[in-house]
Amino acid sequence: MKKSLNVSLIFILLHLFSSAHAHQQVSVDNAWVRSAPPGADVLAAYMIIKNKSEETITLTGVSGSMFGRIEIHRTEMHEGMMKMIPQESMSVPAGGSVTLEPGGFHLMLIGPKTVPKEGEEIDLLLQFSNGHSQRIKVPVKADKNKGGVMEEHGHH
Repeated sequence: MKKSLNVSLIFILLHLFSSAHAHQQVSVDNAWVRSAPPGADVLAAYMIIKNKSEETITLTGVSGSMFGRIEIHRTEMHEGMMKMIPQESMSVPAGGSVTLEPGGFHLMLIGPKTVPKEGEEIDLLLQFSNGHSQRIKVPVKADKNKGGVMEEHGHH
């Protein structure tokens, strides 16, 4: 009985260590959600995702209880027009980072249950290909560059 208890304890400690280690391999900086007018049906989130590991990781999904769905998008010029292209996933290179920003990669927060106000925070859960998930709090801010979410996503 004592031996099986020790084995179980070792297994639990290894699992906790590997989970903590996976969490340290991915960090999120400068996260923010662009504020939107009341009644908006889409918002955009931006951040820098850093991969401190020695292997490429892939962001495979994002969820948040305040939204109907969340999609990874990339902005690209197509026949003279800016288009938002849905992405199944987004790779973050080993030892590198990916910046989600207006005019590039970003998260589309679709169908908010209520539109969050400037100064509030939303909870998002990022899911990665290595099985790691990371919960983040993202502040809602006004875009200093104007344009707004509706202008950026006007081609949907």
